[in-house]
Amino acid sequence: MSDQAQYEFAADNNWIATNLQKRVVDAAPTIPNRFNLATGYQRTGRLETAKGYYETLAAEGEGVGMEQGWRSRNFDVAMTSADRLLYIDWLQNGAARRSGAVAAGEAATNVSATIGGNGEAEVTDEQARALDRQARTGR
Repeated sequence: MSDQAQYEFAADNNWIATNLQKRVVDAAPTIPNRFNLATGYQRTGRLETAKGYYETLAAEGEGVGMEQGWRSRNFDVAMTSADRLLYIDWLQNGAARRSGAVAAGEAATNVSATIGGNGEAEVTDEQARALDRQARTGR
C-alpha cells in the first residue's frame, strides 16, 4: 500500500494518497511513513494536523535520513520537519498562497470524522478522489 500511496502523491492525487498513507501509518508508524503522512496533510491544506506530525518528527527524526525524488537527495527528517513547521507558521500568519490543493472546507465536501477537535477533518476515499479531480481542474 505504501507504493500505491507514493504513486498517487507523484500523480498529484494528494487527497487519496493521504488516505492511503494514513492506512500505511496505521499498520507501520515508522518515522518515514509518518513524515509522508504529514506531507499529505500539508499538501491538502490540513495544516494543523500536519503541524502535529511535524512537531513530533522534529524531535524523533533527528539522524533519520530519507531519499527525495528521482535524484535520490537525502535529507534529515528532523531538520526538514522543522523547516516545514516554519513554513506552515509563515502561511498561517498572513502569507498569501498563490496555488495549491483546495482545503476540505473550501471544497464544501462532507467529511467522515473530525480529528482532535481542531476543525480539520478526514475525508472518505470517494471524497478524496473528488477533491483530487477538483484540484486538477481548478473547479
